[in-house]
Amino acid sequence: DLHSFPTRRSSDLQLVFRETVQSINSSGNIIVLKTLSGCGNAAGEAIDNLNLKNIIGSLAGDNTLFLVIDSPENVPSLIAEFNRIIH
Repeated sequence: DLHSFPTRRSSDLQLVFRETVQSINSSGNIIVLKTLSGCGNAAGEAIDNLNLKNIIGSLAGDNTLFLVIDSPENVPSLIAEFNRIIH
């Protein structure tokens, strides 16, 4: 567990993340999350609130969220954390 959502607002964001993320894939140091239509920004806000140190930046669209990770070696642990939240 890299981090947890500590506040009420954060637990609401965790619920949004869990209910809207449809898939998680990666290539190199980029993680791509597909969401329900219109939910890319909400998923990005949820991830931003985790304050994960290995995420350099994010770009959210309507139904897609791109995350740039500091190193490809850190991608698997971040994906595991996202899957932990979803399941």
